[in-house]
Amino acid sequence: MTDKKETQLTINSILEENIFLKQVLNKIEQVVWVQDLSTERIIYVSPVFKSLWGRPPEDLYANPEILIRSVHPEDRVQVLAANPHKDSGPINLTYRILHPNGQMRWISARSFIIMDPNEGYDYLFYIAQDITAQKNVELILNNTADRLREQFRLSHKMSLARKPGDVLKILMSAQGLRAAQRSALLFFNNPEVGPTHGVELTAFWQSGKPISPWESETDLYEDPAFLELLHPRQTLMISDINSDPRISPQMYEILGENKIASMVIFPLFVLGQWLGSLIVYFEKEQTINHNELRNLKVLINQLTITLFNLKLLDVKEKSRQIAEHANEIKTEFLAMISHELRTPLTSIIGFTTTLLAENITWNPDEQHDFIQTIYQEAARLQELIDHLLDLSRLDVGLLPIQLRPESLQKIFQDASSQLQILSEKHQLTINLPDQLPKVNVDARRIVQVLVNLVKNASTYAPEGTEINITAKVRGGFIQINVKDEGPGIPLTDRKNAFKAFMRGEGKEYGFPKGAGLGLAICKGLVDAHGGRIWIRNTKSPGTTIAFTIPFETSPTPVNVAKTEK
Repeated sequence: MTDKKETQLTINSILEENIFLKQVLNKIEQVVWVQDLSTERIIYVSPVFKSLWGRPPEDLYANPEILIRSVHPEDRVQVLAANPHKDSGPINLTYRILHPNGQMRWISARSFIIMDPNEGYDYLFYIAQDITAQKNVELILNNTADRLREQFRLSHKMSLARKPGDVLKILMSAQGLRAAQRSALLFFNNPEVGPTHGVELTAFWQSGKPISPWESETDLYEDPAFLELLHPRQTLMISDINSDPRISPQMYEILGENKIASMVIFPLFVLGQWLGSLIVYFEKEQTINHNELRNLKVLINQLTITLFNLKLLDVKEKSRQIAEHANEIKTEFLAMISHELRTPLTSIIGFTTTLLAENITWNPDEQHDFIQTIYQEAARLQELIDHLLDLSRLDVGLLPIQLRPESLQKIFQDASSQLQILSEKHQLTINLPDQLPKVNVDARRIVQVLVNLVKNASTYAPEGTEINITAKVRGGFIQINVKDEGPGIPLTDRKNAFKAFMRGEGKEYGFPKGAGLGLAICKGLVDAHGGRIWIRNTKSPGTTIAFTIPFETSPTPVNVAKTEK
């Protein structure tokens, strides 16, 4: 019988010394090695092993265990369990290996046993090939197919949703957004102008936590530096808010308080209209690759179309309701105006008749009280008529507005006496920063805005409570806030609060209603100055109405504005 060692040498000699076979093994892409099953020694390794495994063949000769050690941990069990047996056929296996430098490669291997029937020796042959490129293509194709299926599924679900919050929730289930901590859907108050006239937080979503606004979320969306980040066509990715120079100190503070590290801003653009933006926040630094971003843009487009359709349906429904209730509104309007006119006239006529009665003599104090009442009711009647005239002139653009540089402190001085009278049963505080820039306004009209807002606050806020007025610089504008401690305005009523003849009910508080013209006039006057007026979302009770007026050097914007934020 031939010695076993001689047999091994014969096999090695065949593989190494046969020039033709050696050239074939050196030039093919596959790596070949042979293992003696009786000793578990490697008796031959083709030179391609080095390029495929990242190790020289000598390492395998010295330690055959590097074969299993180099297999990816997730694939190691299946490789160990796939050893061929004498009675089994060839085994085909696909698995991953790791190079010493950490690089991963995909391997397709075929193993089989060859037995020498004369000598009884078994040899395990391996033929392995690098299929990494093929696997990468498969991975890309599979990912593309998964994304297409996801696009179809989520687009279909979004098209069936009927509320912006539901549409946003469906979008945030997309694979590329699952790491997000929060998202906010912002619509512009006036899409024709863009973000400069304010945004409305239409819906928001939060991962795994109760949905609630951030305490300072309103301040974030009012920050001019934030509004400058919004773009009608470009998606903005801020991977690290700590190092991005576009993040203002106020934005950094708000985002930091809420543990936000990254954010993405997607424009909502459809049919030539820039409706708003979608803001997605991440707690960890985040980047989105080109392919993922392209997939998300498809879903964002579907979200935008769905939201646009919902707004059209909402406008259509509101138009239908307005048309159906036109006669009712007309009747209510006439009744309200009749009541507001009749009430002071009744008092005037009543007290005048009393004074003119010849059969009764009134002492001087009583006469003074009667005349005082007549004067007050006449002033009330004049105020109502002035409001109606101002509103009609604003509607047709005929109200004279004389713009000139004015000091805000001087404007408040001019309004001081009226504000003090209106708030005599409240605690009025006015906090103005020093060295505010001059504003380009009609001072008389801004005084009128302040008077109307303070009167509104004193009407609805309980006696003895505080009415606070503050001012601060916002971009090229000064923002003035008038805050009271009254019952507040419900979210559902805020969009209509600045419409004419809309009045607070105040039934449970016993407050008078008024004619519902004050806030409408405020809006018209602020719009005419190129500013905007809205009701702020604040954590504290009561109502805070904010409006902006431009600096002296700022050009006067178009006469448009919206109210809700």
